[in-house]
Amino acid sequence: MNIIEGVDFNLMMFVGPLIVLAVTISGLCLIYKLIFNRLPKSIDNYLLGGVALLGAYLWVFPMHMGFFEYFKNWGI
Repeated sequence: MNIIEGVDFNLMMFVGPLIVLAVTISGLCLIYKLIFNRLPKSIDNYLLGGVALLGAYLWVFPMHMGFFEYFKNWGI
């Protein structure tokens, strides 16, 4: 769907990195849950937010260092 005539915007270069972000955060949270499943529920849920934030940071650094260039040619 082209809302603005004459403007070409490739959405696929954003879809790939967002999929990698979701997989990174989900994978890190799954590893955390498997390792620390014996913690009390309140401590476990409190620390899970920090683990998800760590997953986002692990995603940001490679994207900033040039990994994003790989996704720019998707969908052409």
